[in-house]
Amino acid sequence: MDAVGHEVKSWIAETLGEEPVEISVWAQDDDFVQLLLRLSDRVAIMDLSTEIGEIIEEDSLIIRQSQWQPNSIQTRRMSDGFVRIRHRSNDILLAPRVAQSPDWASNLLETWLKEIRGESSIPKTRQQRLSSLKRTKDRVEKLLDQANLSDINDEVRYVEFRLDSADYKLAGEKFSYSSSEE
Repeated sequence: MDAVGHEVKSWIAETLGEEPVEISVWAQDDDFVQLLLRLSDRVAIMDLSTEIGEIIEEDSLIIRQSQWQPNSIQTRRMSDGFVRIRHRSNDILLAPRVAQSPDWASNLLETWLKEIRGESSIPKTRQQRLSSLKRTKDRVEKLLDQANLSDINDEVRYVEFRLDSADYKLAGEKFSYSSSEE
């Protein structure tokens, strides 16, 4: 919580009507900060910017404990690197962060909501643990599919071919392509 300035904490308390129980910084720069907040009965994701010393709310997503169901918070890394967090029909985009997995954010929010609900002390049944592991496996498989580099490798080979062809043409030689390397 110390990473967030006093002005931001005061703005949050004034805007949301209470001091946050916990604050986690997703991204922070000189002119913006993106936060995950735990409040007494809800969690919030805030995208704030500053202009001439004034804090401006660019976007926010508030998930009330009463409207939340376990595993209903979805996160996805977009092709441009931004992270979309979605709950029901509402969503928010967060800045790209390579060091932080999108699932980290949803897991943190889900954990906070479980604690608010009082479910953290209730042990899971064997079936619930298996279902949770299957969901995690599915998420990991989707992330691996998104990270597949075969298309990029094909593009690199094509560009290398084009560069070789251009080199030969500039040198005045006739270009012949061979698929096997010597």
